[in-house]
Amino acid sequence: MNRLRLQKSGSYFVMMPGLILLFLFSVYPFLFLVKISFQKYSPIGTVNPYVGFDNYIQLFQDHNFWNAIKVTVIFVMSTVSLEFVIGLGLAVILNQLRFGERVIQSLILIPIAMAPTVVGLMFRFMMNDQYGVLNYFAEMLGLPRTAWLSEPSLALPALIATDVWQWTPFMMIILLAGLKGIPDEPYEAARIDGASSWQTFRYVTIPQLSKIIYIALLLRIIDAFRIYDTVYMMTKGGPVNVTSTLSWIVYDKGFKFLEFGYGAAICVVLLIFVVSLLTFLLKKIDLFEVESRS
Repeated sequence: MNRLRLQKSGSYFVMMPGLILLFLFSVYPFLFLVKISFQKYSPIGTVNPYVGFDNYIQLFQDHNFWNAIKVTVIFVMSTVSLEFVIGLGLAVILNQLRFGERVIQSLILIPIAMAPTVVGLMFRFMMNDQYGVLNYFAEMLGLPRTAWLSEPSLALPALIATDVWQWTPFMMIILLAGLKGIPDEPYEAARIDGASSWQTFRYVTIPQLSKIIYIALLLRIIDAFRIYDTVYMMTKGGPVNVTSTLSWIVYDKGFKFLEFGYGAAICVVLLIFVVSLLTFLLKKIDLFEVESRS
């Protein structure tokens, strides 16, 4: 009995450093965030009074907040959808290659290795209306110069295109791993039954890949909601707030105007929204597992 207690005590002792770090860098910051969301908090103020739900009331009355929700939803839906479709197509093509697959795969994965700030700065130079390489090629084709990042109708699509360029390989590598794990027997049965390539893809590949698809979408949705680096480097939320995402207005309110309490309230609302969406996707994964077992 004493030996068992000693083993348990030793296990807790080994886990303690990790638990302390988890509390310091995850649990405590979250609790502090929730706390200051009910305060008129400023890092330079000596008094930070509690204001109850005033920050949240102000939040839901703020036109910029609703605009940021719209921009963020459009950005997330567009980028994740395009990255999934293109990534799945690339994964299917690479899965069928017999020579040079690893070389091509390595080249496609280069964007993932680049920091988002570097990618944002690179595309900012490429899309510059005076000396950008995109306008250089446009002039070679006889097309007029385009202000990609200062034109309200083009700034958000430019931001979406940048994100798709960087993160499509991430989606591709997950889906490719899933394709590699599908056994050959279902495909052999489909060929024997005379199924076409599209029918095989629709009724064999997609069902076998469903769980991996949900996981890939889950990971990309989490990351897409956090978009900030690329916005900062390319548009800084402009022009006229057409690229102002939720993460951007948290920075704008919290660090530019030092309204930490208001920014914290935005973070809490964003967290609730993302957790609700991820809970829905996780339930879909569980439902798929139940159906596959039955």
